[in-house]
Amino acid sequence: MRIAEVASVATPVRSEGSGSIEQVVWSLASGLVRLGHQVTVFGAAGSESPGALVETLPGPYGAPGVPEDWRVAEWVNVARAVERSGEFDLIHAHGYLYGLPLAGLSRSAMVHTLHVMPPPEAVTLARLYPEQPVTALSDYQWAAFPDVHPVAVIPNGITPEAFTFNDRPADYVAYLGRFADGKGTEIAIRTARAMGLELRLAGWENDYFAQEIAPLVDDDQIRYVGPLTGADRDAFLGGARALLYPVTSHEPFGMVMPEAMLCGTPVAAFRVGAVTEVVDEGVTGCTVEVDGDFGGAVRKSLDLDRRVVRDVALASFGSEAMTGRYEALFASIVHRV
Repeated sequence: MRIAEVASVATPVRSEGSGSIEQVVWSLASGLVRLGHQVTVFGAAGSESPGALVETLPGPYGAPGVPEDWRVAEWVNVARAVERSGEFDLIHAHGYLYGLPLAGLSRSAMVHTLHVMPPPEAVTLARLYPEQPVTALSDYQWAAFPDVHPVAVIPNGITPEAFTFNDRPADYVAYLGRFADGKGTEIAIRTARAMGLELRLAGWENDYFAQEIAPLVDDDQIRYVGPLTGADRDAFLGGARALLYPVTSHEPFGMVMPEAMLCGTPVAAFRVGAVTEVVDEGVTGCTVEVDGDFGGAVRKSLDLDRRVVRDVALASFGSEAMTGRYEALFASIVHRV
């Protein structure tokens, strides 16, 4: 098949160091190329592609020459792909469902994937174009909107080569993610202190970090190690005895969980959002309700078999599994058109 993968343009698409959506596009494009398909990636200038590449904008959000409104930037990006739709059998758009109104103008079939919880405009678009195939990352993602019917539930896949199995972790637990209300960083800190565990925090500094988290960092039991990408992110996750994921906001997936699991690192988390679809209870991690004993979940997770954690995560969330599911979906849609 001739497939266009239309990334979002928050960051360039790259094999490492890009945003989560762009990383998924890289993994999926790479897998499709390995399966023998002709793949073209549409994204911001500076992107990489395992196949062909079309740079639709001179850079990501905020770059000179890019529309100031990020939604307009995403619209331009997917419109560039639709302009060339006659070159493809299928266009797969990852830009917040903004490609839905263009589907009727496309000369090829389209598939649309939303990578966040559905905001009101995405719900409206899905309802306006119910005949268009929209995929979900989890059962939970669209559960609040029973009139929206995703054509498939396909979890994001992680490139396994980017995350190294480590059966001899160091003596710390990890938090990796944004510092924001609902992410549970303070809960991770309180839990680690109560259990006498060293906690290492990784993520980009922001105002929330400066005001709420930095005063709790003592450079002894609670350490901040900065933002991490690539090999540093791999080593950080693999070196941890467990990943603490005390997120209380409802999310459609949570990439860092399978990333940690592919290193053999189990996850301790609250049962919110799609967590119970990502964590295999008592196998790849342990979960509790938000008002439950998070420390107990951490304690149980430390005893899990790291080899089993890796193997189960690879089968469920490796990029090969994701690619196979999308390939089957794409083929069914192309052959139906």
